[in-house]
Amino acid sequence: MLLLPAAAAATGRREVPLPTGQLGTSKLQQITINMDNLTTEAADAFKGVDAVFCALGTTRSDAGSAEIFKKVDHDYVAAAAAAAKTAGVPYFGLVSAQGANAAIPANDWKLFHGLLYSKTKGLAENAVTSQGFARAAIFRPGMLDRGDKARGIEKIFMPIMGSIRVSDVAKVMIADAEAFKAGKASGTAVFEMKALQQAAAAAGRSPQ
Repeated sequence: MLLLPAAAAATGRREVPLPTGQLGTSKLQQITINMDNLTTEAADAFKGVDAVFCALGTTRSDAGSAEIFKKVDHDYVAAAAAAAKTAGVPYFGLVSAQGANAAIPANDWKLFHGLLYSKTKGLAENAVTSQGFARAAIFRPGMLDRGDKARGIEKIFMPIMGSIRVSDVAKVMIADAEAFKAGKASGTAVFEMKALQQAAAAAGRSPQ
């Protein structure tokens, strides 16, 4: 989760190495918290900020079980939104996923994880929008181009399905937060993959 504007803070379970010499990294403060106590421990980090961006998520493979997957992709997101609302943050932006749908039937069977994934993402969206932020923006990218961090299956399907750079999704998120701050956006908005690709292209970097 990134907090705007001139100074930024990233809250998470551990600090991550930052690229040297990259613009803006000197302004980023990393705050380590216990994710199982996110609502309480993130409260101070969220106080006084203009916007919270949430990009929490994992894979079932990395999580090890459906239960832990849901804990990360839904419970932690819901806790972050609650903490932000309590702190008085007016803007909350969530990275969700294409096809997110809280109403889709799903179970914890591994064979049908695709359905559970879509449902969990949809439920996480609902947890955010139900908080009543002045601006809640949901970003639903499809295949993400992570560059040299791309997973094997992503490398296979990106040329076939089309993709969008992670950095371009971030730019669209920041642009929406800035539009809200300028009084040009309010309420709840959902940015589907096509809208994200169009915004990325408009920024001068055509998605693949």
